[in-house]
Amino acid sequence: MTNITLDPIHHVLLITPTEIPEADEFLFWAKLFLHQPEIAIVEELEGADRHQTRFSYENSTFNINFEHYTDSIWIAPEGAESQEQLINLSKYLLTSFQ
Repeated sequence: MTNITLDPIHHVLLITPTEIPEADEFLFWAKLFLHQPEIAIVEELEGADRHQTRFSYENSTFNINFEHYTDSIWIAPEGAESQEQLINLSKYLLTSFQ
């Protein structure tokens, strides 16, 4: 089971999957994780130590990040409007995974 935790201080969603994907599998994992009717993938970026998938939800843009060295996964809003939607995104994802 994947845990999704809202961090209101840092304005991110912390994602803790049952099994952390390998670095070269993250973009595929992110596609599967974000495969929801209300989410559209905008862009995928792959770096040496961090991968990112940008996506939209409710006309707001977010990014899901994977940092290879710490095995950290989090979703961050892009801009103030998206930050306001973060709690709604959290609820949407939690409902989707039940």
